[in-house]
Formats: sequence, C-alpha cells, structure tokens
Amino acid sequence: MIQIARKKDLNDIFIIEQNVFKDDIFSLSKACLNYHINKNIVFKVIYENKTIGYCLWLKRKSYYRLYSFAILKEYQGKGFASKLLSFSIEKLKDKSHQLEVKQSNKKAILLYEKFGFKKYKILENYYKKENGYLMRRV
Repeated sequence: MIQIARKKDLNDIFIIEQNVFKDDIFSLSKACLNYHINKNIVFKVIYENKTIGYCLWLKRKSYYRLYSFAILKEYQGKGFASKLLSFSIEKLKDKSHQLEVKQSNKKAILLYEKFGFKKYKILENYYKKENGYLMRRV
C-alpha cells in the first residue's frame, strides 16, 4: 500500500533514511524530514504493516524534483521501488519530473529509465568524489 506520509510517520521515515543513506553526505536529518513531510510531498510504502520505503518530491514552478527515494535494503529488488515510483508519477502527472543520481547507482538509473527518465546532463563532482546525472522525464 502506498500513501502520503504524515507527521506520525516521521520516525519510520527517519529510520529508513538512516538505514539507506547512513554514510551519505546528503542524508536528511530528522528535522529536515519533518519539514519536508509538512511542506512537500512524501509518499510511503507499507508492507505487512511496516513502512519500508518513501520518496520525497519537491514541487517547483514547472516540474517536480525527486529529492529522496529509499527502500529498506531487505526489501530492495522486490518491486517496491517500481510501485512507488509509478504511483508517485501518476499522482504528480500534471508536470514534468527531474532528479539527480550518482553515476555509479546503476540499479537506480535503470529504474528511472524504465519510467521514461533520460540522462540530461553530467553533474561534475555533485556527490562526494563522484559525478552524478541530472535526469528528466517530460
């Protein structure tokens, strides 16, 4: 099941953030996640009564930016990311979509390409010692 995250979901989403992005310089703090739950669009995936993933979209004037996307490691490779991305794109279909991704994150790139995202630009040293791609879906 996929739903919009609410304030009561903050702890579950923060646990996912820590689990998936624990060594990442872009990892979001609890306060930052709280802000985004209140001000932006956060969808969560629930499986067997447990929140196992989320995605955070920022609404811009002419597009939505996928700012954070995470599925707990033990649930990766089971189709939850595809379901979450498909659901969120359908709900946010009135605008185009954009994201940044590490060049080394081949699984994520394949997922995004499956949903029509195209590599638009190389982002030099966007991540710590690594380039990224700016991807767009129009």
